[in-house]
Amino acid sequence: MILKLFILFLLFATTTFGQDLDYTRTILNKLTSEKFYGRGYVKHGDKIAANYLADEFKSIGLLPVEKSYFQNFSFSVNTFPKKINLTINGKLLTPGKDFLVHAGSPSIKMKGFRAKNGVIQKGNNVLQIDSIDHSIEHIKTNLFLKLRSENDNLQIHIIDKKLTWTVSTQTIDTVQIQMLSSALVEEIQTIDVEIINKFIGNHETQNVIGVIPGSNSVDSFMVVTAHYDHLGMMGNKTIFPGANDNASGISMLLNLANYFSKPENKLPYNLVFICFAGEEAGLIGSKFFTDYPLIELSRIRFLINLDLLGTGDDGMMVVNAEIHPKAFQLLESINTANNYLPFLGKRGKAKNSDHYYFSEKGVPAFFCYTLGGIAAYHDVYDIASTLPLTKYRESFSLLRDFIARY
Repeated sequence: MILKLFILFLLFATTTFGQDLDYTRTILNKLTSEKFYGRGYVKHGDKIAANYLADEFKSIGLLPVEKSYFQNFSFSVNTFPKKINLTINGKLLTPGKDFLVHAGSPSIKMKGFRAKNGVIQKGNNVLQIDSIDHSIEHIKTNLFLKLRSENDNLQIHIIDKKLTWTVSTQTIDTVQIQMLSSALVEEIQTIDVEIINKFIGNHETQNVIGVIPGSNSVDSFMVVTAHYDHLGMMGNKTIFPGANDNASGISMLLNLANYFSKPENKLPYNLVFICFAGEEAGLIGSKFFTDYPLIELSRIRFLINLDLLGTGDDGMMVVNAEIHPKAFQLLESINTANNYLPFLGKRGKAKNSDHYYFSEKGVPAFFCYTLGGIAAYHDVYDIASTLPLTKYRESFSLLRDFIARY
């Protein structure tokens, strides 16, 4: 009889978490789908994501802080809403896989440049080569080549490492391109480039905020945060999905909101969930919130910021652990008692995610991210289908228990 009950318990536990994983996969697939355009600034991808999150908050039962789930703000951003073409020796290269355009680059149209007498030129415009020669052997040995044209403001850096993109809130004078050496199979003979940028001086976006009121109406807050924005699009076809960064953190936030919204799991104090925009552009959304807070910052008991939570093979790192040793000791004791994660690392202060500006204003905060697993980051390969969620269940349980016990 005891054995049967134990088996039933295991089946129930597996099924229950299976439902959570199904929900997690649904969120990941949704946020990384083409309809969300990389949750960036082309085709209002961030706005589409914000509306989706507000609907999820409402469905879970979270209340808005004020009349709306949104806290609106704006900032400047450089975008590439149209074509991005780079052709080498007549071969059209693939954006995101063969090359990247610097996020601050202006527009350029440069066609018909051909190699002649050791230089690449068109008329009087010359691409100067910053190396002894530009043979493929030299490139693969030195892993760096820069082509410059003063009239066309073009620089091409040929590298032999991973391509990593970002967001720029300003434009630069020169078009800069990073190209993988693996995209070259022969000596450079011709180069054609066409890039169209659009600088938006006042991009309107929003943080998304929901609350679970405490059971005893205690006027203090536990806060869980994660950024929902990503890099968006580079051109009209190349999307940066951002599964681990940070659809994974958003999925964890929504799972925690789902759990604590149940009457049997309600806490005495208020739980606030904030999905930030503008993180990839420089922690803009979280800075705006701390400058114009919708809850009193001095009444925040603790804040947990979630980012890059889709792996966990090697455990979890906790930023600010060295600043808040008692809180980290609690987290460690929970982890040890339940054998959730193989390792909990601790770091000091770091300006690397949305916890930072809260910490600067005296709010006790951790930033948690998982370790190991896939290496996809800020590239086109950070997709939902390959995100392993290796220790997702254990990470959820650890964070849940910490929130309930702090």
